Amino acid sequence: MSQMKHIDNTPTTTGKFKIEKSPYNRLRMHSLAKLTFWSFVFLGLIFMFFFRSPSSSSHVTSDLNRRSLRTNSYGGPAWEKRVRTSAKIRSRNGISVLVTGAIGFVGTHVSAAFKRRGDGVLGLDNFNEYYDPSLKRARQALLERTGVYIVEGDINNVALLNKLFDIVPFTHVMHLAAQAGVRYAMDGV
Repeated sequence: MSQMKHIDNTPTTTGKFKIEKSPYNRLRMHSLAKLTFWSFVFLGLIFMFFFRSPSSSSHVTSDLNRRSLRTNSYGGPAWEKRVRTSAKIRSRNGISVLVTGAIGFVGTHVSAAFKRRGDGVLGLDNFNEYYDPSLKRARQALLERTGVYIVEGDINNVALLNKLFDIVPFTHVMHLAAQAGVRYAMDGV
């Protein structure tokens, strides 16, 4: 019996066996700590964004109302005809797409590519003044030459969105609208 060897070379008595710590366990604990830290940062940002003071949120509401009043020029038979014409599908397998943020750099190229492919395209942009307005108007003119009509309005304007979806049965929405600059977006300006 003394001749018997254990297959795994582990001692049979307790207390004399030491588990070796692998670097994998330390790495896993370090990653868990990082994950916990960034989770708290993310939750803090969400808390700041959704639970702001009433004075700052009323500023945002008044700004949205001001924008929707400024861009409330939609409606009427001529406007609806332009919307329908722009969103009309021209190819057999085409789609009808609403492109939000259509005047931005990416939105302009995406809208033009969809239109070249034969898809029905309608653009939506609020024409804010964060970038040069003349650049935005030049992009609007470029897109309208290719047959893409741009509706000037805000994606937060529910009445406008409902009207657009009532006029055109969009099959897709390419959502490219975004507020440039994180600080600018958090201030709601």
